[in-house]
Amino acid sequence: MPDFDTSVPHVARVYDYWLGGKDNFAADRVMGVAQGAAPESRIVYVDNDPIVLSHAKALLKSTPEGACAYLDADLRDPDTILAGAANTLDFARPVAVMLIAVMHFIGDDAEASAIMNRLMAACVPGSYVALSHAASDIDAVQMAEMIRRLNESTAEKTTLRDRAGVTRLFDGLELVEPGVIRAAEWRPDTDLEAASPAALWGGVARKP
Repeated sequence: MPDFDTSVPHVARVYDYWLGGKDNFAADRVMGVAQGAAPESRIVYVDNDPIVLSHAKALLKSTPEGACAYLDADLRDPDTILAGAANTLDFARPVAVMLIAVMHFIGDDAEASAIMNRLMAACVPGSYVALSHAASDIDAVQMAEMIRRLNESTAEKTTLRDRAGVTRLFDGLELVEPGVIRAAEWRPDTDLEAASPAALWGGVARKP
């Protein structure tokens, strides 16, 4: 018997689905497509990797009721992202910004905060932001060694932040309960989901 529940979506398999992989199950595919739950959703996916771009062009299809677009842009240029997203999203209405496992590529704390502030400044009150971030204070020794090795061999360098550092990225926003917590423990559907070993801090906040 497998020691995991295929009826519960898992972030790694959702990423696999987004990237056109085969190592995913029905629950992961449902989780990976917002229009499966709300066909009228308008979605903009942003990345600057040419391989991801090629997959996105093939895979990101929209329902007739909604819209789905892809932007080839860098998080360090939020104005370009906002200008492009405005072709699909109505920023006069609340939107949801998802910064999932990306802010740890912004090494400078001030720049990371400025990016968050710029993105949320463009959103009206009642908008939300969800963020997950590699942790320096969860399995600290193992994470530090993993990131050291990763940074030796990749162009995009990763910066770990502790819980307080991740929490500061939400300054000026209203954190949703249970606040900044280990990502797997943020309102899990099952104990098995909560037990996932991912060393990520996660949180959701509302713009007041």
